[in-house]
Amino acid sequence: MRPVVVHARAGVPPRGVQDLSTGSGVPLDQASLVVAGQALTWQSAFTSGPITAIPLTVASAVLFADASGPDQWHDRFARGVAHRMAGELAIASVTAGLLGGEAGEDAELLGSAIDGLTRLLIDIERLQAPEQADGSDHQIVADAATTHAALLGTLTDQRISVREHGEFAVHTVRSVSADLGRGDLQRVLVRVGLPWPTHSEAGVGRDLGLARWRATFQAHGHQMWCRVDENALVTELWLRDPR
Repeated sequence: MRPVVVHARAGVPPRGVQDLSTGSGVPLDQASLVVAGQALTWQSAFTSGPITAIPLTVASAVLFADASGPDQWHDRFARGVAHRMAGELAIASVTAGLLGGEAGEDAELLGSAIDGLTRLLIDIERLQAPEQADGSDHQIVADAATTHAALLGTLTDQRISVREHGEFAVHTVRSVSADLGRGDLQRVLVRVGLPWPTHSEAGVGRDLGLARWRATFQAHGHQMWCRVDENALVTELWLRDPR
């Protein structure tokens, strides 16, 4: 397909595919609009099958078909790093065995490094495929609630509900801030899918919040949509029900 620019009508990340248009009148199927909407929601390249969307602004993205899109390249690079690290671990393990009792301190240090690298590889694997972990849906919802709290500050109310919609279990996180008005909430809206805290004097924090789940959403066709509803920030997590 030729590249198509998709716009969110309200000038902010869309609440759903109904808020998206091409502006030029080019018709797009719902699957393509979902990819564009997710790119705007996460403010990052989003890929589903052969379709990739890359955000241009908080309210526009370019949609194109490319089998070697940026995320596929990134995944190959990450896997290459992991494989090289695994090879180094194998060599280090053999070396530690050869050292044995002849160099106890060196063997202990090497063993500590192997243990640390092993844990790092496990963390990388979990972040790349967190859906394999038990209860990942619950963790995604919990991270949504935590992200709201981090971005809004003091909350006067936070409610989580779930409903079924076709093949999805839709988890809704609704948070009311004690200090932020509607205009402030609109500015916070574009940060829900980003690592937090961002755009602050302290820079990007250690916690990723919902941002850690973007690869999972891509791989399994989940969706995330955000909106401001009166004085509340609302995030809907459309998680495919494995049942």
